[in-house]
Amino acid sequence: MRLSNLLLAVVVLTLIISALCIWFYPSLQDFMETNTAWNGVRKFSDDYRAVNIDSLEKLGDYQEGGVLVVIPGLDYSEDDLGRLKQYVNQGGTLLLMDDFGYGNSVLSYLGLSARFSNKPLLDPLFCYRNQYLPRITDFKPKVKAAGIEVIVLNHATTLSDVAGEQAVAWSSTAGFLDTDESGNWSEDKPKGPFVVAAEIKLGKGMVYAVADPSIIINTTFGRDNNEAFIKYLITQRGEPRTVMIDTSHLVKAPLDIGKERLLELRDFLSNPFAILVMLAVIFVIMYRYMFKKGEAID
Repeated sequence: MRLSNLLLAVVVLTLIISALCIWFYPSLQDFMETNTAWNGVRKFSDDYRAVNIDSLEKLGDYQEGGVLVVIPGLDYSEDDLGRLKQYVNQGGTLLLMDDFGYGNSVLSYLGLSARFSNKPLLDPLFCYRNQYLPRITDFKPKVKAAGIEVIVLNHATTLSDVAGEQAVAWSSTAGFLDTDESGNWSEDKPKGPFVVAAEIKLGKGMVYAVADPSIIINTTFGRDNNEAFIKYLITQRGEPRTVMIDTSHLVKAPLDIGKERLLELRDFLSNPFAILVMLAVIFVIMYRYMFKKGEAID
């Protein structure tokens, strides 16, 4: 075998092995659908057959009857904020879940008064295991009517400037806002109850703001009535046609970016035109190889 052919074979084999490793090795990043560990969202994604949206330019393809889940770990550009506003105004449902990210940029651009406090909500009395996992037992009557009695949050924050009729769930009176993040209560720290979930009408659509995205991670989604609470929010306007997750504003590792590129390649290769081009290239390569081989025999 010629040296050039050997080198080509080694390069191709390396690329194939690398692609397989990227494809099958699970993500370890927060809120990733491919992450089957405690901090991923595989169960939520599987239950709702969620579609990952890696660019909000694709949002128009799912305009009607969809629910968009947004966990803003990265800030939004002006263009993307405009796409979110158009999506909601035209009738879309936005499930905005944040604690210490860029949720306030979204709320501000949408013209809503509600804000995430971006400070930890601690509850030493009504909690699961420790004060950083507060339990919520106070809900709007229609939420209780849906059989939801208690949900558990995971390193959550709170919502402020929410109108009374917009509030959906509140913390207990024992909860407090850890403004200096010391983990200790002091007299100057605000005490509950605090709003932790709200529903806000906007245009033809609806915005649901929840002060903790960790409700949908694998380790928390099935805890208490968390799953039922998320289902309540998602189905308030009827069963959604499509549940989408905006992955374009999640913090990603190189592995996650690699997985996205492989998915894009897979989608491209599933196109009939792409298949035709590939077959043509393979035919040309084989033809040239056979032609050269024939010359060598002569």
